[in-house]
Amino acid sequence: MKNYKHLFFDLDHTLWDFDKNTSEAMEEIYKIFNFSKWSFFTFSDLMKIFYEVNNFLWDKFNNGLIDGLELRNNRFIMILKKLGVNENEIPKGIGEKYLEVAPAKHYVIPFTYEILDYLKPNYQLHILSNGFEDVQHRKLEASKIHHYFNTIVTSDSSGHRKPHKGIFEFAMKEAGATRDNTIMIGDNLETDIMGAQNASIDQIYFNPNRILHNSKVTFEVHSLQQLMNIL
Repeated sequence: MKNYKHLFFDLDHTLWDFDKNTSEAMEEIYKIFNFSKWSFFTFSDLMKIFYEVNNFLWDKFNNGLIDGLELRNNRFIMILKKLGVNENEIPKGIGEKYLEVAPAKHYVIPFTYEILDYLKPNYQLHILSNGFEDVQHRKLEASKIHHYFNTIVTSDSSGHRKPHKGIFEFAMKEAGATRDNTIMIGDNLETDIMGAQNASIDQIYFNPNRILHNSKVTFEVHSLQQLMNIL
């Protein structure tokens, strides 16, 4: 096994519990903007369409087809229009409020604190995320894990997005790391795993839902606790 020194973690869905935090944030949005006045959809409908639209937009963003501003500005317009709301009835400021509320949520994936405590004495830990710079820093602060990481690299700070190898090369340069002593840990086969492969970096695929796939990965875990068996 290689002598790893630098561990690069994805943030959303890998350490920061995106689903739990988003659900709680959306409950607040639902109340703040009185979505119940639109009786033709439920909170459950809202969450279903939120994930559909959000995943669609982030896929376009990751592939360089839209920029961050377009993602932020259009997300809730698209969601509510898909739910049947007339565009001229959509309140202003929903997107801004969501980006205020959601990153302030603190829930993390099970064993996050335990594994970071375990790894910190022996490795340099880093964040490598496609998320927006300001948002990701607030998530790290809210969940009280910011202090574990030596460097935090985002698509904003690097000028590239996973799976482009440029973001990995930028991150290694920032960290003073090399391909031989670096490993990427993330939940997304395309952005995290294939991206690391593009940059000739080893990978740990975090696959808590045990999604079936045919990708060749260096390691695969279903719980963060299993990192102790590898590192």
